[in-house]
Amino acid sequence: MAHQTVLIISDSSDFARAITSKWQRERNSPTFLTNPLHLQPDSFDLAIIGTTNASVFDLVQSFAKPVIHVSRVNGEASKLSRVIHIPEVDGWPELAITLAKQILEHQKSASDLAQLSEARSQLEREASLGRYMLEMRHNLNNALTSILGNSELLLMDDQPLSSGLRLQIETIRNMGMRMNEILQRFSSLQKEMQLVEQQSSNKAAKGVGAGA
Repeated sequence: MAHQTVLIISDSSDFARAITSKWQRERNSPTFLTNPLHLQPDSFDLAIIGTTNASVFDLVQSFAKPVIHVSRVNGEASKLSRVIHIPEVDGWPELAITLAKQILEHQKSASDLAQLSEARSQLEREASLGRYMLEMRHNLNNALTSILGNSELLLMDDQPLSSGLRLQIETIRNMGMRMNEILQRFSSLQKEMQLVEQQSSNKAAKGVGAGA
């Protein structure tokens, strides 16, 4: 539960102590907040509320965070969305902690899934760009061949060139050669990727054959 934060609110100091004293004995206990004043929407992941002013529920509810409400009576607060009521009976701290850990774990899993989905989308975009570059490689090679060939012909021409014009043509030729080197690297990477894919396919086929 590292890096997750639990807000604890109650008019009784014993309420927060009953939760934190037990939870902090665990290896991955969350960070605890006990002051609801000046809260920011993203400053906590879960709220555990005991006996307190009713206005606190309006504050926490406005942040759209899950809330565990511990009380002897299932009052009006439990009718609010995202509020789960726990009766204040013997063993309530353990029950509240167990429920809180389940909620935090679910939130963490949802966050991890969203990050993985975004990373996958980014990889797919980059793969599409890479495939486009490979598909356009032939056209780029043709264009570069024309550029390099014409620049070399101009430099070899018997007609004298001014030093400035010669320098510009040499720059065009040199940049064309650099672009050609980059395209050659693309070709090399493509061959390496195809080899890795082929090796992976062969291993998978052998694994299936061995298990048959």
